[in-house]
Amino acid sequence: MDKSLSARIAERVTQQRASKREQNRAVFLALRQEIHQAMEDGWPVATIWRTLKEEGKIAFSYQAFRLYVNRLVVKTLEQPPPRPQPVPSRTPPQPSTTGTASGFTFNPIPNLEELI
Repeated sequence: MDKSLSARIAERVTQQRASKREQNRAVFLALRQEIHQAMEDGWPVATIWRTLKEEGKIAFSYQAFRLYVNRLVVKTLEQPPPRPQPVPSRTPPQPSTTGTASGFTFNPIPNLEELI
């Protein structure tokens, strides 16, 4: 089966004379699945970068690596936020038909019979 377009572009960029930026991006894209898997396994980005740097698979800075991770990996990990549930409309309370308000009413003159 033929290679994907991304794989063919990565090969072309690494074989031909390309800018450092293009080469770094091609290397990152070639390693994207491994990086994605390591992140899903819970490894910190700094540890992934340090390991790849020590193995000689990448030659660019941590800042550039973080930029590639945020642009090319994290967006695929993020899922769209769940849609909010529609709030049922509330009907206003019906006014009482008795005409007297229930609850506390203040009487400035105390009733001695009601006092303890």
